[in-house]
Parts: sequence; C-alpha cells; structure tokens
Amino acid sequence: MADVFTKSSAGTGSLTTNQVLTAYQRVAFFALREDPIFDPFAKVKPGNLTSPGDVVTFTFWTDMTANTTALNETTDVDAVALGDSTVSVTPQEHGNAVLLTIKIRTDDMLIGFDADVANLLAFNMVDSLEKIVVAAIDGGSATNIEFVGDTTASGVVASDILTAALVRKKRAQLRGASVMPWDASKYAAVLHPDTLYDLKSETGDDAWLGPAIRQEGGNRVWNDEIGSFAGFRFMETARATIHTDGASSAVDEYHSYFFGREFLAKAESISPSIVMGPVTDKLRRFQPLGWYFYSGWDTFREAALRQVRSASSIGSNT
Repeated sequence: MADVFTKSSAGTGSLTTNQVLTAYQRVAFFALREDPIFDPFAKVKPGNLTSPGDVVTFTFWTDMTANTTALNETTDVDAVALGDSTVSVTPQEHGNAVLLTIKIRTDDMLIGFDADVANLLAFNMVDSLEKIVVAAIDGGSATNIEFVGDTTASGVVASDILTAALVRKKRAQLRGASVMPWDASKYAAVLHPDTLYDLKSETGDDAWLGPAIRQEGGNRVWNDEIGSFAGFRFMETARATIHTDGASSAVDEYHSYFFGREFLAKAESISPSIVMGPVTDKLRRFQPLGWYFYSGWDTFREAALRQVRSASSIGSNT
C-alpha cells in the first residue's frame, strides 16, 4: 500500500479544515500622514488677559504720519490725533470621540489595540486642528491674494503656474511692508507638492537649483522643510488648500502661502488633549475615548501674509 502523506494541501490526508488556517498580521498599519505645518507659526498669543472670555481682542497702535514740513519760528504746531485698531480671535470648542466596548477590547486579535486607538485619535486631533488653521488663513484679507494670469480664480487656466518671479515678488511685497522675517532675512513659504513641482521644474539662471536646508544662527529646521530659495524657507504639505475645478474649465486652484512673523494669532483657552470619558453604563462595558481643545486662530497682521492662487502642471485639470 502506498504511503499517505499528511499534508496542508487539499485532498487525502489534508489538515486544511481545522489546522491550516488563514494567518493575519497582528500589527495594524496606519494611513499615510504628515506633521503639523501651520499651527506652529501661530506665535502671537494673549499674555495679559483682563478676564476669561470667549473673544480675545488684540490692540494695534497706528503709526503717526511722518511730518517733513519745516517749523516756523513763531508758529506753534497743530496737534494730531493718535489712532489704533483691533483684531479679535474667537476660540471655539472642537472634539471627536469613539466608544469602545469591553468585548472588542478583549476579543480583538491586534497587539496593542488600545495604543492604536489612541494613536488614531491623536492624529485625528492634529489633522483637524491643522485644517481649522488653514481655513482661518484662507479667510484673511482678499487684498493680499494674487491670482496667476487673472484677477479672479475663474480666470486661472492650466498654464498659470507658480514661477520664481512670483516668489521674488512676494518677498519684495513683504519686505516693502516692513514685515519681520523669521530668521536672518528669510521668510516662510508653504506650498502644495504640486505647485512646488512647478517651481522646481523651472529652468534658467534664476530658477530653483536644489538649495540645501541650512540651520542659520542656530534656528531649527521646520517640519517638512525642503530648502531655501529667493529669501524664503520652503515647506511642502498636502494640507495646502486645493479647490478642485475651482479655476477655469475644470482646472484645480492651488493656494500657496508666503509669510513673516506675526501673521497668525492664536487664542487658546484649553490646550489640545486626549480625553478619557466616564464609564457610566451599569456593567462598565462602554469606554469613551476622544480628543478636545478650545482654541481659535485668525490672521493677525494682514500685511505679513501673501497668497498666490495658481494652477499646477500636474494637477487634475480635465
């Protein structure tokens, strides 16, 4: 009689039904992510509040107009009025939560299930916060927005992309408005990878030539910083706003941000944190876990922020 093999494949002598089972990786992978970019630049924060309140108001003095007229020996000068203005930032509550049962926490086959849930919540908090900040920046003064090739988004066509000349123009505008740079003489620029591709693809003597990141004067490298060019330290992020089909004829509209110090203010009543909710069911089976913050952002010095709205050569323009 021929030998009968005990084997894993189907047929006589197979143990596939009970013993050879599908195997699973017991560590789950997370989605692709990126670091926070915009919130770390909110350096203006209230320091001397009169009292708790939901709106924080910052006060600006208006500089006096230069007086270049020579004095008359026997005539007194006319007094002029001082002026001021205000900027208000309103913090708002934000949060998200999940509700875990004790059964799923007991039965789940993943190693580190609780840690994974906390990780997911923490990133959701950062991602939500960054999108709130970007929305506040986008809602700033329309007078400091330049549309490539036109005066409105509807006139931007697929060939209207970001150029080195436009980058230099933004630096000149910031410098001309006496905006303070971040370090030495450099401002910051945050671009979507698609618009940065166009800028880095430009040829010519004045084009991007692969500049290296430098820590000038002991300053740290910013999150996702890729180099310095034309007086800006550049960062790239997929969180830069894209309006799908927002320009002419189904062309995508991209927002690029160029800014100096004090362009963004933050009013933070309660800092972002992970929150463990109370277990209130009768058998203590339901565990709420979430995140929460009570904060607000708004443009602080409008002159310190310049935006370029453009298309991209690798955008979805059909």
